[in-house]
Amino acid sequence: MIKAPYEDRVEFWKFQHASITFVAVNQLCDHLIDPKMVPGHPLFTSLMTALHILYGRPFKQRPAVKLSEAIVPEQFKDTHRVLLLMRDQIHAHMDVDGVKIAEDNSLNKIRVSIENGHVFFAMTMAFPRGAEIENIRELTKLLAEKTRFHADKIWLKHFKTHYVPDNNYEVNISKDDNDFLKLLRF
Repeated sequence: MIKAPYEDRVEFWKFQHASITFVAVNQLCDHLIDPKMVPGHPLFTSLMTALHILYGRPFKQRPAVKLSEAIVPEQFKDTHRVLLLMRDQIHAHMDVDGVKIAEDNSLNKIRVSIENGHVFFAMTMAFPRGAEIENIRELTKLLAEKTRFHADKIWLKHFKTHYVPDNNYEVNISKDDNDFLKLLRF
């Protein structure tokens, strides 16, 4: 099996994980831009929640595999900051004292609607809209490309001239041995 230092394997894991995740967010944006995908659609809130959770995942890891925010292009810093804020205070954790709106009033509320004696409950949530989703799509496309580039450099460093037999493997991020890959087991 191919041997590699722990640092290379962890860096590869970090960048490959991020690339796969950003591709998934980019694909979600494609679906959210669809004119039929509007607030009220049965999947709208779930897709928006997935977008925010997935986007934040590479940046919300333990230090060894956490993606540095320095990778975010300058023109997307505000979008990145808002996505992580919404992930942290609305989508991953609906903090009662979360994101503030006018008059220091929390955006996170349980709405009670009464119509003709029937009671309906909902959560108030903020979501990005058309142009913002386009911006997120462009950001995640760039981040997927950047992280894939870094992962590919590490992969080629170790596998460019080596044959690996067909099978399912996982990236070994154990400190116990230096094998880059090990057979996938659950």
